[in-house]
Amino acid sequence: MTVYLSRIVYNSARNSSLRCFSLPERLLPQFGFYSVKKDFCRFPRVLLAKQYTTDAIQPVLALENSSIPLKKKIMHKKADLEDLTNKEGHYLTLAYVTANSYDLKGLKEALVQQKLYEPATLQAQEVGDVVIANAVYTVGSEPREIIFFREGAVVFWNCTELEASNVLDLVRKYEVDSYPREVVEKEREVMTYSYQPNAKKCYLQESGFVLVPERDNSLEKFTFSHAMAQSARLGAWESRLEGLAAAVRQHSSLMERHGAANVDKKEVVRKLGELFSLRHQLNVESDLLDTPDFYWEQEQLERIYSSTVAYFTIARRTRVLNERLAHCVELLELLSQWAADRHHVRLEWMIIALILVEVCFELLHFFERYAHREEALSS
Repeated sequence: MTVYLSRIVYNSARNSSLRCFSLPERLLPQFGFYSVKKDFCRFPRVLLAKQYTTDAIQPVLALENSSIPLKKKIMHKKADLEDLTNKEGHYLTLAYVTANSYDLKGLKEALVQQKLYEPATLQAQEVGDVVIANAVYTVGSEPREIIFFREGAVVFWNCTELEASNVLDLVRKYEVDSYPREVVEKEREVMTYSYQPNAKKCYLQESGFVLVPERDNSLEKFTFSHAMAQSARLGAWESRLEGLAAAVRQHSSLMERHGAANVDKKEVVRKLGELFSLRHQLNVESDLLDTPDFYWEQEQLERIYSSTVAYFTIARRTRVLNERLAHCVELLELLSQWAADRHHVRLEWMIIALILVEVCFELLHFFERYAHREEALSS
């Protein structure tokens, strides 16, 4: 009785499953449904199923494919220098980043010896790590001012490109880890500033700074300069990452064509060190991820700094740069692990070869002892 009931349950379950899983007969060969008895696995011709498409499924393209260009960095829209200089009542502001850091003490002494600029001070003494130089000789009614940051950036207020180039040549002697000249010129920031008669406070307007006339705007100028210097530094790091990403691509392409045998592990480790150094500068040494402490107690200056940073899209560029850094580090770590595994496999084969050699010697010794024993018995 139990066997009979179990057969009834089994047949009903099989029939229901076949009704739920119904395929047309023309699809059976594709799914590999073969049976000697056709009526054993009979499927109805009617199939109510969703239509699936593979149009949205694209093959994964390797990073090392030489036909695919590298993704360029995210750039904010920079102002045109010619358009800015033609505006009446607007003065030029230029920001350059030339090195990782400056020797401010030696630079300040050089400026004094040159007798073209004289050092100045800000109202707030807690700024620090900044040298401000005012031009001794004036051209027109608007003074010229230069702000040097220890982080390797310099901002020119109301200075021409020729004067800025001369000052950059002077600064080169006091640079630590200088950047290439083409990077310095490419990543500079250009803005203008003007005075509004009815303005009661300084603010950012389009591609220019608005200052209050007949008032000391030194702290506001410092704040604008700080934000411009941050953008220029970030641009230099983006250019550096482009070169490192190209090197990562070359290693990946080399491994694709020739395998892991031609991957130089020392070079991979060196590039990893450069990426970690860049990540440390971006996230630890710089204050791009947060507002500097100096502005916390200065509400107006903090507002100016935040608006200028937002104008240069520093937060988004920093996030994207960190993501690209993480991706490059992941690829290089994969290559390094691949090369290490191949080295381990080579060592294992060497050990196996040594064991085989030892076994061969043991076999020779065994045959020698066997031969001597036979000779002794025969004699």
